[in-house]
Amino acid sequence: MIVRIELNQLENRSNYYFYNDILFTGEAYDHRDNQLYQVYEITDGEITGSRDYGFFETNGMVKVDSELVHSGDFDYVMNDIPYTYLGKPFTGLFYDYFAGFVSGEALCINGWIVKYISFYPDGTGRLRKYEEKHIDITETTGDREWSLQWENNSLKSIESRYLDFQDTNHTGYLKLLFNDKEQINRVIIEDDFAYVSLLVPRDDLELGFKTFDDLLAKQNIFADNLSIWSIENTLFNQWLDLGLLNQIKELELCFVNFDLLTIARLAKLTSLKKLKYQVDSLNQTDLVHAEKQKQQYRAQALALFTLQQNSNIKITFTDGRIDFFQMLLPDELKQQLPKQE
Repeated sequence: MIVRIELNQLENRSNYYFYNDILFTGEAYDHRDNQLYQVYEITDGEITGSRDYGFFETNGMVKVDSELVHSGDFDYVMNDIPYTYLGKPFTGLFYDYFAGFVSGEALCINGWIVKYISFYPDGTGRLRKYEEKHIDITETTGDREWSLQWENNSLKSIESRYLDFQDTNHTGYLKLLFNDKEQINRVIIEDDFAYVSLLVPRDDLELGFKTFDDLLAKQNIFADNLSIWSIENTLFNQWLDLGLLNQIKELELCFVNFDLLTIARLAKLTSLKKLKYQVDSLNQTDLVHAEKQKQQYRAQALALFTLQQNSNIKITFTDGRIDFFQMLLPDELKQQLPKQE
């Protein structure tokens, strides 16, 4: 990913640009009097191209340093902070600089940030975080948001969110966390999956996928140690059918609502050695609801116990505090449970 630096940090030697005595490759931002003047594309010290905008194309918008833009009080209706320039809601780009590198860039429309990117502040000047918002000020459809984060040029997380304004049950949230091998080790999927399956909102972020389906098509995309939160029963069964979880050795399932047949199907994951099944705590105020929960958890406890007895999977069933095997299983089955290490 491209290094972005302030032009005045480079040394010009006979029209070759150096940084710390090394021919520079990257982009150099020339900002004068708190405004962006030009961005130079430099390869092995030579200028190979230029443009009058940074990461985001602007179509002639104002491009200023962030110190000229002022943030207002948090707006609870918009759930965001508004920005002004010369006393008016700001439309344009503003840039942050830190230790000689470009540390951030934001695109504002009528005072609201709709796209934002930050770069490493540790002297690398590389991409660290990208955020994009599509704010529906008319509240006729909904808001969309994306957030992607890197560490040492390695993808660490992606979030995709959609907030539905029309009560059509399309609100959704998807978050993926990646390990050092850029395998998914945690996935959170809430509500309408289809509306958040687009993971990469632009084509120039140097990623080899756009949608979650594209990502799942990669070989061994899931880590051996995987945590899944809030996934729907149907989608999880699709993953089982596609063999996407066949290599999983340790699996954490949190706040899922699986039926008993899905629990039984976990026996087909022949690589699975440990399963942590975590659910909500029993309701402490609504006794009727608590009793329904207890009946559901008792059936799940029996299904998980059967799975453990018929496989090599070591299983825990908990709400984070209570061992539901000990709480819900009959005494004769509790005696057959393996001893806790």
